[in-house]
Amino acid sequence: MRIDLFLSGAVFHRARQADAEPLFLLLQGGGFSPKLLKRDEKTGEVTFFLSRKESERFAQAAKEKKLDFTAKAWGLPAVLQGLLSAPGLLVGVLLALLLVVGARAVLWDVRITGNESMDTEELEDLLAQSGLSVGMLLPALDTDEVTLALRRADARVAYAAVNVVGTVAYVQIREAEPAPEKSVKNPANLVAKRDGVVTMPLVFEGECLVVPGQIVRAGQILASGLSDTQNHGYFVTRAAGQVLARTVHTYEVRVPFSYEEKVYTGREKHELSLLFFGRAQKVFKNTGKTIDKCDIIEKTTHAMLPTGEKLPFGYSLVTVAEYQTLTLTRSATEARDLAQAQLQAQLAADGAGRTLLEKHVEYRVDGEGITLLCTVVCEENIASVSEFTLHP
Repeated sequence: MRIDLFLSGAVFHRARQADAEPLFLLLQGGGFSPKLLKRDEKTGEVTFFLSRKESERFAQAAKEKKLDFTAKAWGLPAVLQGLLSAPGLLVGVLLALLLVVGARAVLWDVRITGNESMDTEELEDLLAQSGLSVGMLLPALDTDEVTLALRRADARVAYAAVNVVGTVAYVQIREAEPAPEKSVKNPANLVAKRDGVVTMPLVFEGECLVVPGQIVRAGQILASGLSDTQNHGYFVTRAAGQVLARTVHTYEVRVPFSYEEKVYTGREKHELSLLFFGRAQKVFKNTGKTIDKCDIIEKTTHAMLPTGEKLPFGYSLVTVAEYQTLTLTRSATEARDLAQAQLQAQLAADGAGRTLLEKHVEYRVDGEGITLLCTVVCEENIASVSEFTLHP
């Protein structure tokens, strides 16, 4: 390919074998100066280039002689004209050039490792506040300042290191270890958390003050951390152990026959934003009647490489979905089943550490709904630690 011909622009011509000889004569007789004139040995087709002005004159002369050929603009001017006629393609080419040129100067991704209890999104926000975020210029990045600011921002970060490899920042985190709990040395009693009948006191530290069969009330001392030694004054300790007792618990579950349910109408509004290196640009938003009752659903999607790595551009779609609140009615059977399910959920949530001894269920139905009353008798540990302070 001749560079001068490509830069100045030309017209590429192609003619069949049957028109080859008349075309040669026309080119010679008309004073034309074809470039890169060739003839295919197999098909006999003739190809050559002419300047744009010569091509116009050649086309007029060939038309008069009824010669058949094809012509196509070629070279840099044709490429530029094609781009100008397609603005979207031109913008895409410019963005691609900008991306290629500026790719090495912009941070594409931040990858965090070493965090255990701290959430990655939370750390990304802290890093952004500390001066490290996707889309920033790499020459302006001071990794030492970022790590120092991150440790100042959150005491849970004991160590941080930032290493930039290409256009990716690798952040290594080491979280601070929680301070060990101080050993509790304060004296304490065991007191009753609720009313009950003692079945088995299991006190291994302190003075037990209850016996099996004794009725106790909530707040009553079950085991004392203060004992009278008679000969050597009072002995102070931290009472410990368990006091098993029969307890009674009541539950009430109310399920109405009428209830409200959210139903989507299908009418939605959408808002689309393009994400480019951490920045969002709104490109679409449909308008219309204001929606009073709605759910807002936001979905962010990033472009991904085949290897699974996230690229720093994508889109965010916000959907506003309208719904209506309808009043519906459930049958007595449905209400009963729902009440039983809710009761079982409450019993399961409260059942840890309890041994169920008895259970009594009663149903009450009126015009508006059903009420489930449940009484359960359990055996459980009712002792809780209550610290106290001695005053001189």
